[in-house]
Amino acid sequence: MSTIEGGNEPSFDINAEARAQGGYLNLPQGEAESDSAYRSRIAGVLRKNGQFIEAHEVISGRRFDDPEQGELGPMVGIIGAIAQEYNGRRLSPGDPERQIGDDIAYGVIVSGGPDSSSQAVAAIFDALGPEAGMNVIDSFYKDPQ
Repeated sequence: MSTIEGGNEPSFDINAEARAQGGYLNLPQGEAESDSAYRSRIAGVLRKNGQFIEAHEVISGRRFDDPEQGELGPMVGIIGAIAQEYNGRRLSPGDPERQIGDDIAYGVIVSGGPDSSSQAVAAIFDALGPEAGMNVIDSFYKDPQ
């Protein structure tokens, strides 16, 4: 049974939500497909279908109301998705899997408040890599697509 990266919960299976949603969507995991790639694919399908709550539950392996979800659990992605919709923009509208990362990055920024913007940017780079972080930063200076 898999555990969340860096987690110390031996009974927690980060892939359980992906397998459950994949079964519901009739999208089995490919033989050569890694667990993380499967989570990303299923989350992307859900995000494309407008099911952003379920998408973020799948990518994190946690339910939105799980008290153990941590700082980058599904709620930060859900908040980011809602904030983007509220502002009339999506950072990666043509790539639902990448949109998941954009949701998380946007959620970190909007939930951190104006005083913690440097910490939010650092968290984006740490969690998602520089490319995702730059997409979010660039979005503040460009018109929505």
